[in-house]
Amino acid sequence: MTVKEVVSGLYQFSNGGINAFLIDDGDTGLTLIDSGYPKDAEAIAEGIKEIGRDPGDLTSILITHAHPDHLGSAKQLSGGTTPISMHPGDADIARAGVYHLTMKPGPGLLNGVMFRIVMKDKPSEFPAFEPDIDLKDGDVLDVAGGIEVIHTPGHTAGHVALLWKKDRGLLFVGDAAANLVGLNYMIGYDDVPEGKASLTKLSGFDFDAAVFGHGKPILSGASDKFTKKFA
Repeated sequence: MTVKEVVSGLYQFSNGGINAFLIDDGDTGLTLIDSGYPKDAEAIAEGIKEIGRDPGDLTSILITHAHPDHLGSAKQLSGGTTPISMHPGDADIARAGVYHLTMKPGPGLLNGVMFRIVMKDKPSEFPAFEPDIDLKDGDVLDVAGGIEVIHTPGHTAGHVALLWKKDRGLLFVGDAAANLVGLNYMIGYDDVPEGKASLTKLSGFDFDAAVFGHGKPILSGASDKFTKKFA
């Protein structure tokens, strides 16, 4: 797993094309956004140590959506003490500890090809857990200086993006979109029209930077790029 500082106080943990993020808010603790696959728990803990902090400093785990590459290590990293937050629309998957493929290919020829290559129609298991806190559209979380919850269904029913109020704004996109070979639709969605509508919704917000579950960050002019692509 590689660890790099994206902007001051924000670290991207990457493993095999999957990104999780850690906000180091100094004395108020650490906020983890997504948690990788179940096998990634130890590597994420080591990454936290690499930046000079302790995994025990985790004070909040925020999950963008209930796919195994995003919530797989949440239970292990929580240790039963750090609260895990996610949208109730995806909570049943977290409780079950198993994900069954329900997606269809995202828009575009490349997504159609990649979907057939990458997506496997077999159950994926992970340590089940009961979410501690419901994330709802419009909530502003009292963590890391303020994070607004934006419900963005489509990739999953309970998918959320998270708008960090720091500086000129940074959007945690999750899998609402990807930035692998440029900003584009994600490889798959449970509901493609809903996914498109959610990206139009995100285009109405103001944020200078954006980070993605899959792909490279956009570090300036991000909301303008979303408007040009998805509005």
